[in-house]
Amino acid sequence: MLPPTSQLPPIRKLAAFSIDHLVGSVRYLRKIYNPQVRGITRRKDNHSVPSAGRDSLDELRMDSFERTYAIKWLTALIGHFSSTEECDPPLGGHHAEQLIQDAASLLAICAGTAAAGIICRTFIFESRFGSVTVNLTDAPLENQDYGSVGAQTWGGACVLAEMITDKPENFGLLERNISSRKLRVLELGAGTGLVSLAVAALMRKVAGREVEIVATDYYPSVLTNLATNVRGNSLDPGDLVKVTTHSLDWSLFSETHFQSQPFDQPFNLVLGADIIYEAQHAVWIQSCLTKLLRKTNGSPDDGPEPIFHLIIPLRVTHTFESGTVETVFAQSGGLVIKYKEIILCEAETGREGDEVEYAYYKIGWAKEVQSSFTSTGTK
Repeated sequence: MLPPTSQLPPIRKLAAFSIDHLVGSVRYLRKIYNPQVRGITRRKDNHSVPSAGRDSLDELRMDSFERTYAIKWLTALIGHFSSTEECDPPLGGHHAEQLIQDAASLLAICAGTAAAGIICRTFIFESRFGSVTVNLTDAPLENQDYGSVGAQTWGGACVLAEMITDKPENFGLLERNISSRKLRVLELGAGTGLVSLAVAALMRKVAGREVEIVATDYYPSVLTNLATNVRGNSLDPGDLVKVTTHSLDWSLFSETHFQSQPFDQPFNLVLGADIIYEAQHAVWIQSCLTKLLRKTNGSPDDGPEPIFHLIIPLRVTHTFESGTVETVFAQSGGLVIKYKEIILCEAETGREGDEVEYAYYKIGWAKEVQSSFTSTGTK
C-alpha cells in the first residue's frame, strides 16, 4: 500500500476533486489508521477482498511523517467543506455532512491514539432491532509480553458478536416468558469486550428486561483496557442493562472465586471467543462452567437451556489445543458438545481461496445431569 503523501489529492486542490473521490480517500486513510479486524466476514459467496499485508500497514501506521501528513490533509478537508457554502459540483447535503463526520472521527484517531500504537475502532452490527454500535480501543502489546494479546480485538469476537446480533434468539436473548427475571451473561476471556458490549447494546434495544453482563479476563493490562471500553459504551446508572468487569483466573477459580460476587450465582448464558490457545484451557474452562453455568429443571417456565457458546479459530499452529475442546467436552455425562459448526470467513489477503476457519460450539449439560437435578433439586 502506497503512503498518504503519494496517494491523497493535494491539499490546495481539494475543490477540484469529486465528492466520491474524497470519500474514497478517507476510506483509504481509515484502512491504514483504523484497520478492520481480519477474518471476520462470514463467507456467503466465493469472492475475496484485496487487502494490503499486515506488515506494510503497520509500517505506514507508525511512520510519523506520513501520519502528520494525514492529519494535515484531514484537517484541510474538514476546514474546506465546513466553510464552503456552494461547491462545483454540488456536494449533496447529507453526503457531504457524512464525509465531514467520517473525516473528523478519523482525525481524532490519527492525532491521538495512533501515535502510541493504539487503535480505536467502531463496530456496527445490523439487527432487526436497529444498528448495534460498539466503540473500542485496542491497546498495544505490553513490552512484547504476549499475555497481553487480549488487549487487541480478535476475529473470533467479531464473528460471535455478529452472530448474536443477527439471530439473538439462537442465544436465548429474546425469551419473553421470563422477561421479569434478570438475565445473567458471562463472557470468559473478554479481551477488549466486544462480545459483551454488543450483547449490551442489543439488549438495550429489546426493552423491559434487566440484564447483568459480567466481562472477565485475567491479565492486568487487558482488564484495564477492558474497563475503559466498558465505561466508554455505558449509559446512565439507571440503565436496565449493566456491564461489569472482573478478574477471573480459570486455573484457580474453585479456590479463589467461587462464592464471591458476581460468581456466587450461576449464569444463563456464557460466551467465549478465541480463548483456547493452551493445552489446559479447555480443562480449566470446564471446571469454571461446572459451577457457573446454570442448571434447569426442564420446565418451560425455567427459560431456555443454559449454553456456553464458544468460537475458536482453527489455526494450523494450534491444532492440538483446538482438539482439546472435543476431548474435554466428550459426549458422555456432565458438560457436552451439543452442536458444532464450521464457519468460513474471508482472509482478505487478496488471494483466491484464502479463508479463516472457525469452529463454533454449543456446550451444555447432558440430559442425565438435568434429570438428576430435576429429581433431587440440589445439583
